[in-house]
Amino acid sequence: MKNREFSLLTKTTFIYLIFTFIAFASSAMFLTHETNEFIDRDVEIQFKKLEHKTNWYLQNRDGVPDRMRYVIHAQQITGAIDAAAFPQYTDTVMVNPYSDEQERYRRKTTIIQTDSLTYKATFTESIEDYLRLKDDIYGSLIPAFILLAVAIVVFNILLSGILFRPFNAILETMRTYKVGQSPAPDLVGTNTKEFNRMQELFHQMLGRIEEDYQNLKEYTENMSHEIQTPLAVIRNKLENLIDDDSVMEQHGDDIKVLWDETNHLSKLGNTLNLITKIENREFEDFQTIQTKSVIQSHIRKIEEFSSLKALEFETDLSDDHYIEIDPYLLDILLKNLLWNAVRYATDAGPIRVRTTAKELTIRNYGPPLDFPEEKLFERFYQPKNDSNSLGLGLAIVRKICDINDLEIEYEYTESQHIFRISESQITQ
Repeated sequence: MKNREFSLLTKTTFIYLIFTFIAFASSAMFLTHETNEFIDRDVEIQFKKLEHKTNWYLQNRDGVPDRMRYVIHAQQITGAIDAAAFPQYTDTVMVNPYSDEQERYRRKTTIIQTDSLTYKATFTESIEDYLRLKDDIYGSLIPAFILLAVAIVVFNILLSGILFRPFNAILETMRTYKVGQSPAPDLVGTNTKEFNRMQELFHQMLGRIEEDYQNLKEYTENMSHEIQTPLAVIRNKLENLIDDDSVMEQHGDDIKVLWDETNHLSKLGNTLNLITKIENREFEDFQTIQTKSVIQSHIRKIEEFSSLKALEFETDLSDDHYIEIDPYLLDILLKNLLWNAVRYATDAGPIRVRTTAKELTIRNYGPPLDFPEEKLFERFYQPKNDSNSLGLGLAIVRKICDINDLEIEYEYTESQHIFRISESQITQ
């Protein structure tokens, strides 16, 4: 299964967001800790003041004034008490007598020792304002993170249109480059060091590719051309031997084998040269061709041969079927598919050729394949019962489909071999 791909910008943005989230989470934890310590210190200062007042009230007056009893409660202790268990702190919710609203309070219970008496004093201090401030600080971090995350995403998207514009232009140059292209693609103007280095390496690679391609092309063309001369001589000599009855009586079978192999070698050279040109995309006369008349023309050319096998063609051709392709490649495509149908068809039924607005289908009756389907379009793979085949016809068909964004499918059903050609669903 192919791994899912992400752009560099997406990965960078994702890393930034993770880092930002960690920074905000750490900041939230730090601020929470500092706020708690601030609340504890400030409330403790208030408790110290209340404790000091309480101590003064107990020593200089009869007790805590009524107006202070809401925040101070002092009770005399006559028995023994464990002073080490104090002070004690608790948080609670009480109704504020001034606002009549429930608020959060903190209580401190401690021991106060006067000259001769011991008191257990409880002080109450509102912490509502502190906690609200804490909640506001903590709550503001979430929208701040969301705003910053959106700002990072938007900024990176806008920045990519400027910063990555040369990079995308370089990628487009790489995508559209074709071997043998002349002149070489221009350099993309950029002052980014890494992009210029990438272009430099790309053009160095192009130089090596072009040199290797020209050498291979020259070698292939020379071999294809030069091999035809000795093959023509051999074929001519074989024709002379075939005309000699006495030689044919003694060596007829051997001469026939030599004749077939000579023709086979001649076809092989031409076919391999054709495949090389197709792979190097040398056929670029792309046209939008209505296929109906072209298919009919190819069927007329092959009908004489098909009649020798008692085969008939049935056609259902749409006027709306078009293919954008080089006309020469379309001829090769149709010729190979139709000849393949005739070569392997039986007289159990007609060869059916049908087109719709989106699809070309060729059907012929015949026995099932005696080899795996995946080898059908494999180069040089020959059926066991067909020694005359080069094993290149359907390989060429697949190659033509691949470079023209066409999809070819094969299936065997109801004793019929079915080839379908349609527009590829994958946009190059």
